[in-house]
Amino acid sequence: MRSLRVVSTLVVSGLMFLVAAIVLSQAQAYASDERGLSAYRYTDHPQRAATGRVLPIFIDRDFSAAEYERVVLAIKQWNHVLNGFLQMRPQNLPDNPSVATLSQIRRSGGWIVARVDSRHPVARQPQAARALALTAGGNGGFIYVISDRFALGDLTGVMMHEFGHVLGAGHDPANDGGGHLMASIYDAGNGRCIDRSAVAMVAMAQRLPLTQLNWCVGPGLDSRPNSRTNPREARAR
Repeated sequence: MRSLRVVSTLVVSGLMFLVAAIVLSQAQAYASDERGLSAYRYTDHPQRAATGRVLPIFIDRDFSAAEYERVVLAIKQWNHVLNGFLQMRPQNLPDNPSVATLSQIRRSGGWIVARVDSRHPVARQPQAARALALTAGGNGGFIYVISDRFALGDLTGVMMHEFGHVLGAGHDPANDGGGHLMASIYDAGNGRCIDRSAVAMVAMAQRLPLTQLNWCVGPGLDSRPNSRTNPREARAR
């Protein structure tokens, strides 16, 4: 999209990039398949009666229908995790949005999920040389999905990782190699679902009650309602 290319030059010069190095994902985190994902499921804590703050997510129309479904699936999983305290609301980005429209979305706290490829100026930045997707912004911004660097089946996991950044989670080197969503190093198990360590970081960043949120449980993932690990320490490493 021409307008996204124009705005991206401004974003590159003024915003910090949080690079996602996560590849393997599934379209259904609850379903079983040949990789044995039936062992993973989400907790289901009592739902908050009233919906809290809404975070608008504008999805680029350049995504195919199948890609759109996988982006929305990542949003649905995070919404289950957030349990009504915060809700991401997907909607289509207007066709050929002006620079003013994109800027207004960002200023209002919205996030734009943009489909780009390796030729895009953002993808050609040194810090994005090996990234599959990256997030740029603070209270509103862009999620750039570098679509030619991974397969369709990876998209849900990549988006869950990026939405973790949007919600305030950093990378989690303490859990590298363990299949955790926010790991800073690639692992074949990353992206199954949203594990407790990712939720703990988001809970701290958004000031949400961790014990009233949900998270994925399964082999190798922490299912405790409380943890001795300080999420702030995990973010700072």
